[in-house]
Amino acid sequence: MNETNLKSEVEQLLAEIDKTHRYSMSKIYDLANRVFDRKETPQSCASCLIRKVRELRNWLDTRKQESEEKSKIKNEKRRMKNMQ
Repeated sequence: MNETNLKSEVEQLLAEIDKTHRYSMSKIYDLANRVFDRKETPQSCASCLIRKVRELRNWLDTRKQESEEKSKIKNEKRRMKNMQ
Protein backbone atom coordinates (compact mmCIF):
# COMPACT_ATOMS: atom_id res chain seq x y z
CA MET A 1 0.00 0.00 0.00
CA ASN A 2 1.40 3.38 -0.89
CA GLU A 3 2.02 6.22 1.53
CA THR A 4 -0.79 8.38 0.15
CA ASN A 5 -3.35 5.71 0.99
CA LEU A 6 -1.84 5.21 4.45
CA LYS A 7 -1.97 8.95 5.09
CA SER A 8 -5.61 8.99 4.10
CA GLU A 9 -6.43 6.06 6.36
CA VAL A 10 -4.61 7.64 9.29
CA GLU A 11 -6.44 10.92 8.72
CA GLN A 12 -9.78 9.12 8.67
CA LEU A 13 -9.02 7.15 11.83
CA LEU A 14 -7.84 10.24 13.71
CA ALA A 15 -10.91 12.21 12.58
CA GLU A 16 -13.15 9.40 13.81
CA ILE A 17 -11.36 9.29 17.16
CA ASP A 18 -11.52 13.08 17.53
CA LYS A 19 -15.22 13.10 16.69
CA THR A 20 -16.39 10.13 18.77
CA HIS A 21 -13.65 9.87 21.44
CA ARG A 22 -13.78 6.11 20.91
CA TYR A 23 -10.65 4.11 20.44
CA SER A 24 -10.98 0.97 18.32
CA MET A 25 -8.19 -1.29 19.45
CA SER A 26 -8.21 -3.37 16.26
CA LYS A 27 -8.29 -0.38 13.90
CA ILE A 28 -5.54 1.46 15.75
CA TYR A 29 -3.17 -1.48 15.97
CA ASP A 30 -3.88 -2.67 12.43
CA LEU A 31 -3.08 0.72 10.98
CA ALA A 32 -0.09 1.36 13.25
CA ASN A 33 1.38 -2.03 12.33
CA ARG A 34 1.04 -1.23 8.63
CA VAL A 35 2.42 2.31 8.99
CA PHE A 36 5.41 1.29 11.09
CA ASP A 37 5.85 -2.18 9.54
CA ARG A 38 5.42 -3.99 12.84
CA LYS A 39 3.50 -6.99 14.11
CA GLU A 40 2.50 -5.82 17.56
CA THR A 41 -0.30 -7.59 19.37
CA PRO A 42 -3.20 -5.30 20.23
CA GLN A 43 -3.26 -4.10 23.83
CA SER A 44 -6.52 -2.99 25.39
CA CYS A 45 -5.08 -0.70 28.05
CA ALA A 46 -6.10 2.93 27.54
CA SER A 47 -2.58 4.31 27.81
CA CYS A 48 -1.37 1.89 25.10
CA LEU A 49 -4.13 2.99 22.72
CA ILE A 50 -3.49 6.67 23.44
CA ARG A 51 0.24 6.14 22.81
CA LYS A 52 -0.47 4.43 19.47
CA VAL A 53 -2.77 7.26 18.42
CA ARG A 54 -0.08 9.78 19.40
CA GLU A 55 2.47 7.87 17.30
CA LEU A 56 0.10 7.95 14.32
CA ARG A 57 -0.50 11.70 14.79
CA ASN A 58 3.23 12.36 14.91
CA TRP A 59 3.80 10.24 11.81
CA LEU A 60 1.07 12.13 9.95
CA ASP A 61 2.37 15.52 11.09
CA THR A 62 5.85 14.62 9.89
CA ARG A 63 4.51 13.60 6.48
CA LYS A 64 2.53 16.85 6.20
CA GLN A 65 5.60 18.92 7.08
CA GLU A 66 7.70 17.06 4.53
CA SER A 67 5.04 17.62 1.91
CA GLU A 68 4.89 21.35 2.69
CA GLU A 69 8.68 21.64 2.48
CA LYS A 70 8.73 19.85 -0.87
CA SER A 71 6.04 22.21 -2.17
CA LYS A 72 8.01 25.24 -1.01
CA ILE A 73 11.16 23.98 -2.72
CA LYS A 74 9.26 23.18 -5.90
CA ASN A 75 7.63 26.63 -5.91
CA GLU A 76 10.97 28.32 -5.28
CA LYS A 77 12.58 26.42 -8.17
CA ARG A 78 9.66 27.35 -10.41
CA ARG A 79 9.95 31.01 -9.38
CA MET A 80 13.70 31.04 -10.04
CA LYS A 81 13.20 29.42 -13.43
CA ASN A 82 10.60 32.03 -14.39
CA MET A 83 12.98 34.84 -13.40
CA GLN A 84 15.68 33.66 -15.82
